[in-house]
This record gives sequence, C-alpha cells and structure tokens, in this order.
Amino acid sequence: MESIGRCLTVYTGNVHNVTGDTTYCPSCGSELIVRDWYRIENYRLTPDGHCPDCHSAIAGHFEKFIGQFGRKRIRVIPS
Repeated sequence: MESIGRCLTVYTGNVHNVTGDTTYCPSCGSELIVRDWYRIENYRLTPDGHCPDCHSAIAGHFEKFIGQFGRKRIRVIPS
C-alpha cells in the first residue's frame, strides 16, 4: 500500500501498473479494487463502502459497480 502524507488509499491510475493501481484496505491490507490500467479486474467493496474482510469503512464516495468502463473514449461537447 502506498502512503503519501496522510493519504493511505492512494493509487497511481492511468498507468499500466496493477500493484500501484490497486486500492487496499488501510486496516487489514486486503485488495479492494484491483485495476489494470482502465479495467477494473476485481471490486470487493460492500454496497455501503466497507472492506468485506474486516468491515472497516473506506474513505471516499463509492457507487454500485456495474460493468466495465474499459479503454473507451468519451466524446465531450464543450458548452
């Protein structure tokens, strides 16, 4: 788990690094969200944002995980 200052659940993102892209539980160290670049390989948070192993609350805003975003590009139309 990376620790930068007081941030305990940091992940690198937007790079091809499974270990650095993974979110770990700050209490027990379990893998909670395993990412491989833009793809989510495993999502283990409970619906209310807790670790399923030690039941610790995970800081952040988490919605129900549905499907994959993948390596898509989204067209943005400026207003």
